[in-house]
Amino acid sequence: MKQATKLFLFIFLFTAFVSSTFAGDKEDIRALSAKSAEAFNKQDYKTYWSLFTEDNTAFPYVGSTLLHDAAAWKGFIEGTAELAYVNYHGQDFQTQIYNGNSAVVTSYYTFTWMEKGGTMNYQSGRATMVAVKQNGKWLIAHMHFSKMF
Repeated sequence: MKQATKLFLFIFLFTAFVSSTFAGDKEDIRALSAKSAEAFNKQDYKTYWSLFTEDNTAFPYVGSTLLHDAAAWKGFIEGTAELAYVNYHGQDFQTQIYNGNSAVVTSYYTFTWMEKGGTMNYQSGRATMVAVKQNGKWLIAHMHFSKMF
């Protein structure tokens, strides 16, 4: 009977440890997503790019249907500085973590921007973010945006 109690206690503690580890990762990933949106909305590109891997990629609905490498994505994002107003907002985040070092985050988004002439534009859709843990820090490796149908 003592052996069964020890086994149960071990399984309970192990499960608690693993779930708290992933809960912390989920919170870190959610903070990463929020920080990237905040930096983008403030046009703080230095902070924004510090949240990405050097070899990041993107499928941006707003810019092109083609894959953007890191340089193309940077050009698109920093090109929004020419707009009078930009705002990205995500909601309904779902995070899945794999092997403790990669994650997929899905959400819905709205993107609002105003051209210098005063024309307001809106876009909404689905977003997917792939994050990887490098040297103990979560970074964005890929973004994918698609409009709702």
